Amino acid sequence: MTLQWRWKPVLLIAACMAMPACKARPKVQPVVSVRIFRDMSSPYAQQLDYRILEFQGANPRLSSGAAIQVGGLNVGETSSVLSNMDDPAVDIVILDSPEDAARFPSLQGEMAHAVNVCAAVLACPANVPALVPSKLGGEKAEAANKFVQYLATAKPEPRAPEPQPTLPQAAPPAQTGQPAQPSTGHP
Repeated sequence: MTLQWRWKPVLLIAACMAMPACKARPKVQPVVSVRIFRDMSSPYAQQLDYRILEFQGANPRLSSGAAIQVGGLNVGETSSVLSNMDDPAVDIVILDSPEDAARFPSLQGEMAHAVNVCAAVLACPANVPALVPSKLGGEKAEAANKFVQYLATAKPEPRAPEPQPTLPQAAPPAQTGQPAQPSTGHP
């Protein structure tokens, strides 16, 4: 009987380790979502989509370990959003050019800290300003600034050039001052 009594604690410990309730659950890190306001019909829209995907593929994190998720805003009226930068939905504004900011007085003060992200959209020597509104703070501001800095420094992956159709080549024209010589087939 003493032999059975000694095995009971061992069996109890083994059963406890096998049960999921006894194991520590991993901490799930929060996700910080960053919303970008941009012109979806911009000549840079498709390239910005690629940069967003590349950024997400790198599994970006804040200093706290929270994941960063970047997405676009689907806002129909550009002028109403950009005229009122107090809108809580706007975390990043990407313009097509600095001249776009002249139409919106609320952006004038924000343009002082805009970052040129033309390298990320293959638009150089154009100036493509991206800015994080000064009203943004905390983890949202850290996440938005991390994405803008990524755009400012990340070069797009080179893509293979599209094949161009080949045209038949014509014979070179005869040089002036020399009569054209017929081809005899001999060197």
